[in-house]
Amino acid sequence: MKKPDKKRSVWARAVGAGALLGASVTAAAGLLPSMTEKPMAPWTMVYGTEKPQQAPTALLFGVLQPGYAYIQGDSANAAGARVGGNAQFKFYRVRPGIRGSLGPDIDYYFLSEFANNPADPNNGVIGHAHVLDASVTLNYVPGVHFEIGQMLVPFAEEGITAAPMLPWINYSPATYNISYNEFASTPATNGIAGPGAGLFNAGGELGLMAFNDFHPGNMSFNYAVGLFNGTGVSELESSMHHPDQVLAHIGAEDGPLGLAVGFENGRQMIGPYKVTTATATINETPYDLPGMSYQQQKFALDLRYGNYMTDPLWVWYEYQHAKDTQQPGAHGPGVARGWFAAAGWRPVKHVMAVFRYSTYNSENIEPVVGSGTGPMFTPNYTGVAGVSTSLDQESLIGVYLANKGTRYYVEWDRTSFNNTGAPTDNAVSVMVSLPFGVRLIH
Repeated sequence: MKKPDKKRSVWARAVGAGALLGASVTAAAGLLPSMTEKPMAPWTMVYGTEKPQQAPTALLFGVLQPGYAYIQGDSANAAGARVGGNAQFKFYRVRPGIRGSLGPDIDYYFLSEFANNPADPNNGVIGHAHVLDASVTLNYVPGVHFEIGQMLVPFAEEGITAAPMLPWINYSPATYNISYNEFASTPATNGIAGPGAGLFNAGGELGLMAFNDFHPGNMSFNYAVGLFNGTGVSELESSMHHPDQVLAHIGAEDGPLGLAVGFENGRQMIGPYKVTTATATINETPYDLPGMSYQQQKFALDLRYGNYMTDPLWVWYEYQHAKDTQQPGAHGPGVARGWFAAAGWRPVKHVMAVFRYSTYNSENIEPVVGSGTGPMFTPNYTGVAGVSTSLDQESLIGVYLANKGTRYYVEWDRTSFNNTGAPTDNAVSVMVSLPFGVRLIH
């Protein structure tokens, strides 16, 4: 019997391994987004414009997102010990709106929030819905759209992504604390700063913005520049002197590749506030404390490969940075920074798995000390030193993408506080997202 040729056997194995590797690469290539795919539309165009219409149109639209959240922490004092968990059924968002056009040159957009969540800081106190967006877009000048009113400012991409399209339930800590929240010194449970930790502006402002996008070949470029009051969506303080918040945002898309940069600079307004006393009432007027202002600069960078709404494989990186150069207290500039890196994979058409790693760090941020939320919140900066915070968060998310835009989410977040002595939080969130749209005027 002829002995096997060892040299030939090695080559056979090498060829077999090469064939297997080639097959694996080919399979992986089938998952990768095509370089010729249509670029994602910038969110300024999604929120602010309609298809040109000669006659008026109106669409009743929105999203309903009921769910359940459970949070349990590891004890900060005893190894292996557990802190009692908190659980609740909740509405993450209840957002009805109406949008449309009044002809070819005027579009309008209105969106409200009925759920008791951080984007609606007044709801838990005075119990009514809050206006998130109410704007008109003028399209008279070729190459530029002018939007005026209260709008979602395009700073960082995560914060302006439409709620029914997000690939997770909970925003990253950087978005909660930089895009949406001012003076967040110590992030609350699960790294999420709520209204009680500062002024929650939900990324919205009242002002004027010019924007547009262009499509040379297969590429896409978009821009937005704006001037705003700097008061946030709560509008608890008018711009007492003049609008003093400027925004610049640019983005570029080439097939599945995306790059976006955002910058904000100017005076932010907070207040006025009512003093929370035993005799204070919800409708008490006038306000007891005047408004205050501070100077802040923000920067955001987004890098993306793939469309998280459609592609079988995608990655997304976002970095945010903020510097408060003139805080109301006497403790000097405060700095906050954070980023996340996320990857998503669809093993089958209607199922998506996502992993996200997030960080958030703050240095010398002036704490907001007091009680109450919304207009009943009493800020106090006297004698309080600046606070530094550092946290890391790992998130695993599963999404089932059903028909007609319905999505079912489950998310696990583990948040480790690095320098505060706070216990590590483990949070499980479950949510169903139900978008709706009813054409009122065609």
